[in-house]
Amino acid sequence: MTYHAKEPKFLWILLFVMTLTYTYALDSAFEYIAYVVLFLFFAAMTTNYKLEILEDSLKYEIRILSMAISKRVVKPNEIEKVHMIHAGSRPIVLVHLKKGMRLKLHRFVPEGYDENLAQFAHKHAILIDRTGNK
Repeated sequence: MTYHAKEPKFLWILLFVMTLTYTYALDSAFEYIAYVVLFLFFAAMTTNYKLEILEDSLKYEIRILSMAISKRVVKPNEIEKVHMIHAGSRPIVLVHLKKGMRLKLHRFVPEGYDENLAQFAHKHAILIDRTGNK
């Protein structure tokens, strides 16, 4: 099953507008730095994520400006544990790896990615920690 998530845009738009305002106020060599920051904020607004839960692996991809900048395939033997947090209406899943940084998975649509990850973990005998009301 394939799931998608997008970066929330409100904060990035606010920072973009504030930086744009200050860019017009600057009349020095630092003006170019403001344009670089504007580009970084724009790139952050276009960030989206893709998660595929397959039979034998998890595929996680980060895309900025429609270009894949990071692709990661995680096999079950690389996963130490899965921590599921149900504090609000949307679950957060932390996939702790034996080597490397953990994966923080949240805001994915359609609903149910957390239950599919739990099934994946049960199938491969991976420890599952649950926090919250579910």
